[in-house]
Amino acid sequence: MATQTIVGFAGFAVMLIMILSGIPIFVSMLSVCFVGFMLLGGWKFTITQFTQAPFSLAASYSFAVLPLFMLLGVLAGETGVGEGAYTAMEKWTAKMPGGLMMATIAGNALFGAVSGMSVAANMVFCKIAMPELVKHGYDRNLSMGCITASGALDSLIPPSMPIIIFCVLTNYSIGRSLMGGIGAGLFLMVLLCCVVLVLHRVWPSKVPGASTLTITWMDRLKSLKLLLPVLVFFALVIGGTFWGWFSATVGGAIGSMILLIYGLVRGVRLKFMIKATWEAVVMNAGFFPIIIAGTMFSRFISLSRLPDHLADWITTVQMPHYAVYLVVLVFYVFCGCIMDIASILIITIPIVVPLLVSVGYDPYVIVIILVFVGEMAGLTPPIGMNVFAVASALRIDPGEIFKGIWPFFIVEFVVALILPLVPQIVTFIPDLVQF
Repeated sequence: MATQTIVGFAGFAVMLIMILSGIPIFVSMLSVCFVGFMLLGGWKFTITQFTQAPFSLAASYSFAVLPLFMLLGVLAGETGVGEGAYTAMEKWTAKMPGGLMMATIAGNALFGAVSGMSVAANMVFCKIAMPELVKHGYDRNLSMGCITASGALDSLIPPSMPIIIFCVLTNYSIGRSLMGGIGAGLFLMVLLCCVVLVLHRVWPSKVPGASTLTITWMDRLKSLKLLLPVLVFFALVIGGTFWGWFSATVGGAIGSMILLIYGLVRGVRLKFMIKATWEAVVMNAGFFPIIIAGTMFSRFISLSRLPDHLADWITTVQMPHYAVYLVVLVFYVFCGCIMDIASILIITIPIVVPLLVSVGYDPYVIVIILVFVGEMAGLTPPIGMNVFAVASALRIDPGEIFKGIWPFFIVEFVVALILPLVPQIVTFIPDLVQF
C-alpha cells in the first residue's frame, strides 16, 4: 500500500477517534487535514490550502444555496404549512384503520415538499399530531415512533436539505438529485402506511380502527385547498430548478419569499417570522464551519488516493457490488448513533461515493440511498440523533421512543436494502420528466 494511502487511512481513523472523544467535528477534520497536508504536500502547500480554501469556499456562489434552504425549512415550520398538510390528510385517511398514523406519514411527505429538514418536520408533527394520536387512543410509544420515523420522508421529498448538501459537495446536479428523491419518498411512504395496517391487525388496541366521525366527500375535497401552498411552492421552486429556469440558489430565495408572504397573509406575527429567520442564521453559522472543513477533508482524501486504492482492492478480491454496499450500510448505521445526517454525509462522501461509483452504482442513485441511509441511521439506539430531537421536544425519555420505533425502523432498513437492487425507484421520475 502506498505511503500516501496509509496517510489517508490513518487520517480518517484518527478523525473518527477524535469525534468519538467529543472533539467538535470541524475541529477534528481541520486538525487531520493540517497534518495530512503537511505529510503529503509540505509546509507551503498546507499554508496555501488553509489561507485560500476557506475564503474561496465561503465566498462561493454555489454555497449560498445552503443558508437559503435552511431558511426554507425554518419558515415552513412557522407558517402553518405542516398543520394544513396534516389536516387535509386526516380527512382522507380517517376512515382507514390507523388513519391518524397514516395522516401523520402522508402529512410528513407533503410537509417535506416545503421543508426538506427532518428535524423541522419532527418538531412540527410533535405539536400537531401527537396530541391527536393520544386523544384517539393510539399507543403513545408507537405514535412517537411513527412521528420520528416519518421524518425521513422530509429528507427524500424535495427540497431536501441533505440532498442539496450532498450535491454541493460533489457537484452533482441538484435538480436531478431532488427529483430522484420523489420516487424513493413515495415508496417509503406507502410501505410505512402498510406497517400501520399490520400494526392494527396485530395490536388493534394500540392502533385503533377507522374513525367514527362523519366525513363526507365534500369535506375531503374542501380540505385540498389547504394543499395549494405546497403544490404552488413545489411546482415553482423544484420544477424551476429541475428544468433550468433558475439555479437552486435562486430557487431557495424565491421559495423563502413565497413562505414569508404566505405566513404574513395567514396572519403569522412578524416577530415570529423574524425569529425564524434568526434561527436559520444561527443554524447556518454553526453549520458552515463543518461544510468548509468537510470540503478541505475531501481534498485531503483525494490527495491521498485512498478511494482509488480501496476500489482497486475490492476489484482484486472480487467483492460483489452489493456486499460493498452492505459494508457502507452497516458503517452508516454505526455513525447514526453519534452524528446527525449532515455530519455523516460530509465526513463519508470523500471515501464512500468514489467507492460505490467505482463498483458500478449510478451516482444519482447513490445520492438518494446515502441520504436515506444517513437519515435512517438517526433512529438507531443508543443515541439516535433524530430520536433525541423528538425526545427533547416532548421532554420525555428517549427510551420511550425506541420502544415504539422498531416496526418503522425495520421497514426503513428493508427499503435501504431494496433501493440499490431496484434503482429504477430513484431514476424513474427524473428520466420521465427529462426532455
